[in-house]
Amino acid sequence: MNKHVRWLVLVSVIAALAVFLVVQDRVTAAGARRYVALQRAAVAGQTPYVTIDEVMRPAVERSLRQGMLWSSVVLVAGLCMAAAVRRRGGRTSAKAGNRLE
Repeated sequence: MNKHVRWLVLVSVIAALAVFLVVQDRVTAAGARRYVALQRAAVAGQTPYVTIDEVMRPAVERSLRQGMLWSSVVLVAGLCMAAAVRRRGGRTSAKAGNRLE
């Protein structure tokens, strides 16, 4: 594996981890905002009270699913790019007769 392929794999893994963390954070934060809105409505007498587990447990599960989904998409795209670079690396240039790197 040449250094370009290793670099692409490493960047893909780091990008997938970053995407997972951002998506998971945003979806969990949306669940927290929903909980606050429901509690405010309950205090105002518009809706019944809810527990934090009733709102946040599904939000956390949803955030994990969404985070895994989108980070998997990023990882697969990055690994496909690395595979394409690896395949291209074995070809020779018609002009110079050298390997493309």
